[in-house]
Amino acid sequence: MAAVSLCCSRQLPAQEQASSFPSRPVQVVVPFAAGGSSDVVMRLLAQTVSKNWNQPVVIDNRVGATGAIAGEFAVRQPADGYTLLNAAPTSHTALRALRRDLPYNPMTDLTPVTLLVIAPMMLVVNPNKVPAHTVQELIAYLKQNPGKVTYASTGIGSVAHLSVELFKLLTGTDMVHVSYRGNAPALNDLLAGNVDLTIDVSSSVASHLASGALRSLGVTTAKRTSFYPEMPTVAETVPGMQAFSWNGIVMRSGTPPAIVEKVGREFANAVQQPQAKDALARILMEPVGSSPAEFRNLIEEDSARWERVVKAINLNPEQK
Repeated sequence: MAAVSLCCSRQLPAQEQASSFPSRPVQVVVPFAAGGSSDVVMRLLAQTVSKNWNQPVVIDNRVGATGAIAGEFAVRQPADGYTLLNAAPTSHTALRALRRDLPYNPMTDLTPVTLLVIAPMMLVVNPNKVPAHTVQELIAYLKQNPGKVTYASTGIGSVAHLSVELFKLLTGTDMVHVSYRGNAPALNDLLAGNVDLTIDVSSSVASHLASGALRSLGVTTAKRTSFYPEMPTVAETVPGMQAFSWNGIVMRSGTPPAIVEKVGREFANAVQQPQAKDALARILMEPVGSSPAEFRNLIEEDSARWERVVKAINLNPEQK
């Protein structure tokens, strides 16, 4: 009986804390610059959550070190739910695969809260440089021209980079990587014909597909996207080829589960509101609003995928 009383007494403070949460402003740390897709998503949802909580939800952009600056800041804050971290593949799962020297572990020091959105990616080619109209034709072309085709990425270790490397591993093909400092210069060179292909988020290439300047051979999500339902997935030809961008919220591990659940519910509800859905559709993002457990599963799968690629191509051999 005493043990039961002790257990209940330990649970009460956390339950009371969750019921009154938040009693002051909440900050969301975004590891990307203001105006980018992650920033836009978080500001959109923060407005709704702030109204529901009757507390300010403040966006704090902390850019640098591919997300490590924001991540380290977040894990140094109290585990009370008042500091949330915006997470994406480049700053979370791919970063962990690339940098074993991080001063924190994204997988253990941060707790998944909710997966907010998925941004489908596409394998696109410059039609003046690559004659392929299908993934099968591209594979044949690459095998006929080993090491002659170039692909653009938004930087070494970016999801765009690792996605094409995954494609190479699964198809046994060889291409030359050309790294750029960001999406705009990579896309500009692809359009100019200075590089041949890339894998990029749908929102970046949509207008160029419509104009015919670029050709998509397929989406790299596991299933066909609602934005282009007639477009096949690359996985229909290359089993196991799955790569997409996503956006979610994590917070410092050790935060009371009731607060994790409460924050997750609020943001998951916000992303499903008609206004949010309409805004996300305009930038070709699919709303999700997952549970913490579902988000954890996605993070673990994503992390394993990029760990495999990084190890296979020996991208950072000097790090343990």
